[in-house]
Amino acid sequence: MSEPFIICKQVVKAYTVSDHEIVALRGIDFQMARGEMVAIIGPSGAGKSSLMNLLGGLDTPTAGQLAVGKQNLLDMKPGLLADYRLKQVGFVWQQVDRNLFPHRTALQNVMLPMTLARVARSHRRARALELLEAVGMAERVHYKPTELSGGQQQRVAIAVALANQPQLLLADEPTGALDSETAHQVMDLLMSLREQLNLTVLMVTHDLKMAKYADRVLTLRDGALGQDLSDDEQAASQVEPDGKLQLPDEVRKHLTAADRIAIEIRPEGVLIRPETVEVDDTTALLTDMLPADAPPQESKTKRGLLTMFQRKPKTERGASS
Repeated sequence: MSEPFIICKQVVKAYTVSDHEIVALRGIDFQMARGEMVAIIGPSGAGKSSLMNLLGGLDTPTAGQLAVGKQNLLDMKPGLLADYRLKQVGFVWQQVDRNLFPHRTALQNVMLPMTLARVARSHRRARALELLEAVGMAERVHYKPTELSGGQQQRVAIAVALANQPQLLLADEPTGALDSETAHQVMDLLMSLREQLNLTVLMVTHDLKMAKYADRVLTLRDGALGQDLSDDEQAASQVEPDGKLQLPDEVRKHLTAADRIAIEIRPEGVLIRPETVEVDDTTALLTDMLPADAPPQESKTKRGLLTMFQRKPKTERGASS
């Protein structure tokens, strides 16, 4: 196996809000290969954006190890970290105001990161035009964001993210504000560019349909990575017309030994949880003592033993009489 491009080891991120500590990430462990695309799926508040900010050099971990392309992000001085954000990583956000400046045209927006990186003007314009053509926006290079549709804005945002030829592309809910058809078009574009440019892509989303474009799909809940949903057969579930739910084999393994299954409706979805029913210790003990082939009705032996164990002590009987 080739050496990992991204390495996260026991990454913890905690924030202090009004004298209270909030832990956003709880010991994240995962790796990515160069050129791989990984999607992390989870509800709002799960810690997805916190992880994205750490990998993008926008924030630093509270504890753990974090490296991208042999660069230890924890050891970088502020100047080197700013250079990393500008030249080695590209960002695509759900909110258009985080991707594009409203007063600049598409061409000017794509040229801006190269201007900050001190790329020659002649090269800036040529590369910006090349990128806008690659994302299908060659006819709208002089349009401002307000003159473009949501899908067109995201296409320009992708061109901006790729302006300085980064190795890593971070996409935070890139299709969250788009309709289904446009979302698939944007994802098809990302997949094509990833292939052409050998990009390493990490995308966070709440949409499993978009996540399935990735090589691997990981879940993130309450700041911790969970199930790997990369296997479509294992991840797929289906509700039949009569209400029966077809569960993946891996899920059934966790439920078959349970006394009962609890179903809880939450804001982010439906939680299915195994539960154990507590039984009376005396009854359980007697059940173990009796033959396994005892009839369904309580035998005389069992009723007698139960009476004996449940009978009050003499002192109690005398006190009550």
